Amino acid sequence: MNDLAQFSALVALIIGGFGLFAWMFTRLEDRVERMERDLKDLRRDLAEEFRAQRAEVATQVSAIANAINASRPT
Repeated sequence: MNDLAQFSALVALIIGGFGLFAWMFTRLEDRVERMERDLKDLRRDLAEEFRAQRAEVATQVSAIANAINASRPT
């Protein structure tokens, strides 16, 4: 191979490498966006679940307090 052919092959490999890098970066960016969306959904779901648990605990505590007050002699 002459020098021009070697240089051309090197330039082609460099361009191909940058193309591969850009493709991988795009895939990574898509995955990160998907993970961010999933985390937002998870936060929302957890907030709803904790809200429901707080309401349930408050109801149980109120029932226990009412039972204690009802069992006291007047």
